Amino acid sequence: MKTAITPLLVGTLELDTDKGFSGRVTTDDSSRQSFQLNIFEDVTSDPGLLAGVAPVVDDFHTVSDRARSALGKLLAAQDESVLEFVRFHLEEIDDLDERLRETLDTFLSGDGLPGPVAESFLIDGLVFHKGSEGDLEFWIDFALAPEYSDEVLCLRFDSSRTPGTISWES
Repeated sequence: MKTAITPLLVGTLELDTDKGFSGRVTTDDSSRQSFQLNIFEDVTSDPGLLAGVAPVVDDFHTVSDRARSALGKLLAAQDESVLEFVRFHLEEIDDLDERLRETLDTFLSGDGLPGPVAESFLIDGLVFHKGSEGDLEFWIDFALAPEYSDEVLCLRFDSSRTPGTISWES
């Protein structure tokens, strides 16, 4: 069945309740931020869960700020999965932007702060799914060099929009 939701930040989204939604969206504000939006069919087929998507999308800037702050804290705490993700990009991508390469290298050598590294990550995706408790959950995908790598750090949020676990995925 076809339906639509209208987050003010990105405009009306036409979707199929049986197939979910997947598409690149751009915010309708001065930031003009673009990201992949995915809404799994377990959300699109449940009107109660689907009703919760637009408010989160409309609060995208606050949610993404929380995500970036959580990422910065993980970098400062030397979280091993985040550090390995950074090392991978530094070591495996020959064409990595020189400024990005320098920022990552400086941080990994112990001479840099986590803030510039956290700011180097791009928000590549926002994904909604039905959580294990039946509530709406979502995650933000962070990428370092999406033009060269499909690897992302996936920061999961709970139903109260609190950042939780992070994992490296592709």
